[in-house]
Amino acid sequence: MLALLLLACEQTGTQPFAGTKMSDYFAFEGERTNEYNNEDTEVDYKLVVQKKSQTTQVDDREVATMEYTNGNTGEVFGSVQWSGITSEAVYVHGYTLGATGTLVTFDPPISITDDDDAMRVGDTVETETTDSDGNAHTYVSTLVEGVATCPATANDDFAQCVHMTIDDGDGDATTGPLFTGDFIFVASWGAVFQTIPGWDTEWELTNMEYNPSEE
Repeated sequence: MLALLLLACEQTGTQPFAGTKMSDYFAFEGERTNEYNNEDTEVDYKLVVQKKSQTTQVDDREVATMEYTNGNTGEVFGSVQWSGITSEAVYVHGYTLGATGTLVTFDPPISITDDDDAMRVGDTVETETTDSDGNAHTYVSTLVEGVATCPATANDDFAQCVHMTIDDGDGDATTGPLFTGDFIFVASWGAVFQTIPGWDTEWELTNMEYNPSEE
């Protein structure tokens, strides 16, 4: 397992292991569309996660909106506003639920990864924040393990994966924003497996499209 290899390097190498560069696992640049199949065969549609063409600027960060839809009907399940910068934390700035859901924003934004862009297995990142409705929240993300191989229908050669959980602290995994749940992220592509609120079963990446230019 990658986690064991990293631990061995940390214990025996001449240089201590600084941590996994987490920004590599969250990809928001260019044009992106990922499609997922649910492990429950009774779910007869794909989950489509597509980056919206319009981005916004918050301080020195470009904020991208990833929208989640039913691949058969186009029904919108919600969206998440993300930003990521190499050597800094990956942030969630806000989210919506449903087709006409009101945008909920966070002050400060939620740190999903460490500020130094380096995490070791077992590390947690906790963010105390207030949403735009005035409600206080504490979000906790945890790097559970490294994954030596993370094959999916989309690409049998996927490697360099990490297993993370993102918890909204309400004690109910079936409800909440779509950026919370249990995830395996693959370098350069994002979530390759995810169990997120609204479904009890796991979504597996089956197709991805990427265009580096948005013009």
